[in-house]
Amino acid sequence: MSDEFNEFDAVDPEDTIRTMLTAAIQVGAPVYNSGDQRGCYDIYAAVARMLLRVVHGPEDETDTLRGALQEAALEPDVEEQAWIMRRAFDHILGEEEDEEDGTFENLN
Repeated sequence: MSDEFNEFDAVDPEDTIRTMLTAAIQVGAPVYNSGDQRGCYDIYAAVARMLLRVVHGPEDETDTLRGALQEAALEPDVEEQAWIMRRAFDHILGEEEDEEDGTFENLN
């Protein structure tokens, strides 16, 4: 039924995206840093796919997520897949990424 209530429609879509991306980073960064790059990528990709299915707009953010998922799908290296997603998340959140030491930082 297309008129069905969606709880994500009741809040600002941009706030929903930012909240979910921040939560994904808080979970995914320690997973990555513990050596499980695949687990981190899986967390990031699952959150991005979920957001694309349930949040309608804003286009800049959804286009960034969609593009990152497409780029990561073509990347054979799981570590780079995780970084592709994290850079997209950081871009949406307006954060700077720090790849120099090869670890993810949690957002505070």
